Amino acid sequence: MADLRFDGRVALVTGAGGSIGRAHAMLLASRGAKIVVNDYNTSVSGEAGKSQDNPGERVAKELRALGTEAVVNTDSVAEPAGAQRMVDQAFDEFGRLDIIINNAGIAVCDYIHEEPGPKYERNLNILLEGPMYVVRAAWERMKAQKFGRILNTSSASIFGFNQPDGNWWGAYVLAKSAITAYTRQLGGYGEQFGIKANAILPLAYSRMNWNLLKGTPEGDFLEKYATPESVAAASGYLLHEECPVSGASFSVSGGRIARVVYAEPLGYHSHNLTPELVKQNWATAMGEVGADYKMCDFYEIPNLLEESMLMLKAGVGKT
Repeated sequence: MADLRFDGRVALVTGAGGSIGRAHAMLLASRGAKIVVNDYNTSVSGEAGKSQDNPGERVAKELRALGTEAVVNTDSVAEPAGAQRMVDQAFDEFGRLDIIINNAGIAVCDYIHEEPGPKYERNLNILLEGPMYVVRAAWERMKAQKFGRILNTSSASIFGFNQPDGNWWGAYVLAKSAITAYTRQLGGYGEQFGIKANAILPLAYSRMNWNLLKGTPEGDFLEKYATPESVAAASGYLLHEECPVSGASFSVSGGRIARVVYAEPLGYHSHNLTPELVKQNWATAMGEVGADYKMCDFYEIPNLLEESMLMLKAGVGKT
């Protein structure tokens, strides 16, 4: 099988100064891409200027050592002007921008019952609005070149994430959940212009969770098997010109990639539905799910039209 190459492609990787962002940049560079290494040099909680030397510079040196053309950008994705500058830099330096990897993020959050709490705006601004600002800045020029690949970073936490103390995270998970909906819309619209967008839900041992997981059984497992490099390897095909899908989300971790879908059973329908009938037919409404969580007779819902079709199939509107 021939290698999937990115020769002549230009990629912007946000938050590329370490962990998963660095792994994305290294993978693409090793396969021929030119890289704009963006890193705002923040702490895990999003505070700027954590170290004197921007980690993006260190990664850029690694890339150049591989023979790759790489430039550094130190703007914040959370500022529209910063997002515009990093996109402009790609065009100024390399004449185009083919790939955007929206990886920059933070890992600090209030609990769900406290929302909107003091960290709410920071999460929404960086994790949700940031990718939007970057894509918006590049969109018209990607349309003009009739090509673009966008990879947005959601999180496995959207499946449900609670801390050891029993509390459940708030805004971080809300923003990451919204990223999957944003990607679905963006991917659906962009495909007609040659722009494809997909999202990943990575689970990896990275700078974002070192302090939380270090020394725990879960942390030890992730450090050994779910490396940043395994996330990048799973994501690479989604960035290639041959990738066939757009608007999809994928679980990526530990050498595994799997599509995440919206799905539902046919459910229960009655022309004269009552709360009592719902209770009586609850198992039908819930669908068949085994003890191992394996589902039977569920339907994927790729868009709103198919949701309507399933409603018709269930008997809605029939007399």
